Amino acid sequence: MKIKKLNKFAAIIFFITSAMNVNSQTIDDKIQKGINFIYNIQFDSAEITFKEVIETNKSNPAGYFFIAMVDWWRININRENDSLDEKFLKEVDKAVEVADDILDKNENDDNAMFYKGGALGYRGLLQSLRESWLKAAEDGREALNLLQKAYEVNKNNKDVLFGVGLYNYFAEYIPETYPVVKPLMLIFPKGDKLKGLAQIKETSLEAKYAKTEARYVLAYLNNVYEKNYSESESYAKSLHQEFPGNPIFEKYLYNSYIGLGKWNEALQGWLGVLNKIDSSQTGYTSRSIKREANYYTALCLTRMGRILEAEKYILKAEEITKEMDKENEHSFTAFIYLINGMLNDAKGNRSTAEFYYDKVLAMKNFQDSHEQAKKLKSEGYKQ
Repeated sequence: MKIKKLNKFAAIIFFITSAMNVNSQTIDDKIQKGINFIYNIQFDSAEITFKEVIETNKSNPAGYFFIAMVDWWRININRENDSLDEKFLKEVDKAVEVADDILDKNENDDNAMFYKGGALGYRGLLQSLRESWLKAAEDGREALNLLQKAYEVNKNNKDVLFGVGLYNYFAEYIPETYPVVKPLMLIFPKGDKLKGLAQIKETSLEAKYAKTEARYVLAYLNNVYEKNYSESESYAKSLHQEFPGNPIFEKYLYNSYIGLGKWNEALQGWLGVLNKIDSSQTGYTSRSIKREANYYTALCLTRMGRILEAEKYILKAEEITKEMDKENEHSFTAFIYLINGMLNDAKGNRSTAEFYYDKVLAMKNFQDSHEQAKKLKSEGYKQ
């Protein structure tokens, strides 16, 4: 009799435990499904999925955090448009509020610390995009403290390690690149770029939710900062194959080709982007992607010795950059003017060519833009 009762009790415990595991797995599956919708630029589907996650457990900050990430990626593919900023900030506030409810009861809950730290980190990133450096620093410091504490509590949480790795990389790089931020960095611990890269790589292999974001960041860092174009190509290619409708993954692949001197591959890629722009494909409608596609198409043709074919693309890029940069100078503007000068040199319009070189010299020096402009003004462009 006792054995029967014990067996019945064991069966009940097994059923409850199995139900909990299935429910947890279902939530994890839904979150991963929603994340994939984000990277596929299927934002409405992502929102529906994360609302289902919230309905499953309204006290879990996960759904609220990822709802905010949907709007973060809407902003990310069209950074010049600030119309979603307030909505995103409210979503961050909600994620923080729900996480705080948990932390009030258990200050060592690494899951709540992760979502609160992540939400504050992305809010800080938006503040930095809008050049609100003090607010960005405040959010960054609080996010870092939370993520470091969460990692101390649970070193198996590789999603937390992603945020720590990002900090370690940029805390060394940013003060060197943006002097205006340097005084604010005195309140932060010292960074370590190599350690940060290693931590982000570890995240890309072992994290539950941040694997794709880590690969994206590795493509970006290697392309823009490290100039390791082979590494960038590897990450960007895998991302583009998995998410072919994502304009950011796509552009880092083609820019990796440019860095490696694979001009034909880059040209075909950017021409494909222009086709997506012409068909108004979701994610390919911002002025910034239109400017980049026209500029890089012109650059590829110029490097391939086909500069006269680049005319319509560089003129379109110039038209867009004049709309975008009425107040602030941008590196794209300088290099668009350089190619326009080279084009006019090739057409025999020397005075117009010099006009464009002088425009570059009157701007801030971006990379080697002044050096190129001086040489071209002195020697002219030779194919």
